[in-house]
Amino acid sequence: MTRLQKLLCLLAMTTLAQASKGELRCGTSLVGDGAWPLEVEKTCGRPDYVSEYPTATMPGLGVVQTEEHWYYNPGPQQFIKRLVFRNGKLVRVDSLGYGFHVARSPSCSSSTLRHAKTEYELIARCGEPASKRVEWLIPSKHKNREHWETTQPVLVQEWLYEFSSNQFRQVVTLRDGQVTDIESRADR
Repeated sequence: MTRLQKLLCLLAMTTLAQASKGELRCGTSLVGDGAWPLEVEKTCGRPDYVSEYPTATMPGLGVVQTEEHWYYNPGPQQFIKRLVFRNGKLVRVDSLGYGFHVARSPSCSSSTLRHAKTEYELIARCGEPASKRVEWLIPSKHKNREHWETTQPVLVQEWLYEFSSNQFRQVVTLRDGQVTDIESRADR
């Protein structure tokens, strides 16, 4: 293994370890698990995109738990970071691949949809969908050798995009903020 390969391997492991701990470096500062949104914004600046989802509701009370996804897009030379806050507390930092330049006005086509990888990229490149469906799914529990694994609900969304009259509608399925499927749908 060459010295460059070793350095790249070390850099990749450091990045993965950092993301798994829920930490984000902003300049010379570090924000980590348990940070408040205000602290993160003060340290890292305003996010490029924020999405908020209810995770639990109670009859008569309404939404009692929420999850927010904050996206930071530093441009094409660095990775996009997604910060996940549950009930106002930073719980996870994800690295989502290289950033990109954002156009002043989104211009979307079915081809553009097929290249998007995250909810932020869909919004930045195509704007808000015509309609959304959002639900939380509980993965089935299974026994892992000697104990039951704990499971977290997974956010599953369907976004409907409409184009000109000569194109089919497109339904984009996202799982935990990541594009997993795109389906063409004729007008009904």
